[in-house]
Amino acid sequence: MFKSLIARISGRQRQAPAKPSQPPLDPASQALRLMIEEQRKTDPLIGAQLGGREVFQRLLKGMNDERGVHFESPLCALGALAGYACQAQLRAQAQAKGLPETAALMTVTAANGRHYFFGDALNQALAESKHSVWSLAAGAAQHHGCTRLPDISALFTHVSQTVGTEAFGIPRFPDGHNAGDLPVNYVKALWPALLPVVTLYCKEPSEWPLLFGAALQQALDAGQQVLSLELALQIIMEAAVPMSKVDLAAA
Repeated sequence: MFKSLIARISGRQRQAPAKPSQPPLDPASQALRLMIEEQRKTDPLIGAQLGGREVFQRLLKGMNDERGVHFESPLCALGALAGYACQAQLRAQAQAKGLPETAALMTVTAANGRHYFFGDALNQALAESKHSVWSLAAGAAQHHGCTRLPDISALFTHVSQTVGTEAFGIPRFPDGHNAGDLPVNYVKALWPALLPVVTLYCKEPSEWPLLFGAALQQALDAGQQVLSLELALQIIMEAAVPMSKVDLAAA
């Protein structure tokens, strides 16, 4: 499933190099980046906003089949990617400073020997800052009329309590609303495929969670006629919170 999905969402026209030693951007990507940089002068978040739209459209197209789009799946995938982006941006920032990737993260080793990541910087990007993943998603849901939000504190507690157990990272979705796969599988398959798109639109790693937050806003707007906004938010955050803490190298 993921092989065909990755092939559909991985563009060949707009790819940014992850390292300076890689080939330069193609003319179309160069023009796009110049346009973003010009607009960034008056709108600092333009790259994340445009990139979020691009990522959502690619994912929606990639998950569309003869039966249409099973909307729980892109919501789960985007939530998982948004959560992991909070961790990935901290790793990238530390690496750019010549520090160990996990320098800004608090590493917890569970009884099963696996590592999980916590910390204030991680929580800020995920749920506590003005432009956190949770703030962007919940704000979009409220804009569309949602009056009842999921209990995000209870979700954090559940994730913390399941660290090191088989229940970690297993979403608690209502019957009939399961996604096509687990959040960790979406991240493992889609993060490498989408990172070139993300780095093309985002000037700094700190913008990565913003981009996926913007993609979630697009998804909530598009899916509000299919799923209740409260359920959509639950799906998103059930995927986002554990994926912010996962050790992807060992998953």
